[in-house]
Amino acid sequence: MKILQITLAVTALGLAANAAETQTYRDASGRTTGTVTTSGSHATYRDARGRTTATSTTTGSTTTFRDAQGRVIGTQTVSGTHATYRDARGRTVATSTQSGNTTTYRDAQGRTAGTATQSGSGTTYRDARGRTTGTKR
Repeated sequence: MKILQITLAVTALGLAANAAETQTYRDASGRTTGTVTTSGSHATYRDARGRTTATSTTTGSTTTFRDAQGRVIGTQTVSGTHATYRDARGRTVATSTQSGNTTTYRDAQGRTAGTATQSGSGTTYRDARGRTTGTKR
């Protein structure tokens, strides 16, 4: 679940800035786990039942995430190909580094948590052992 939360943040940054766009996330079995709809610098995250679970707003290189009640739950700050993810208290909980079409996510201790690989058909997410955990189309 943590890797999905992190990748939702990355997705929010990478989508078109001017048009609303919705992308669907699926688990390894192909079941829908949620969606993210972006419009400009704002994104809304919904679970499989369509309930809003979080929102985000990007200003400059920082994305701020809020829960459904509007409370800050974390941030993502991007610098080049590196991103740092912090919780609501400002503690680093993860980092990511992009190389080519693959982003590698690491936990706060620097251990690989998973990867996201982009291709023409979407993005495939894998855990630290390389097992597919989900997709985005």
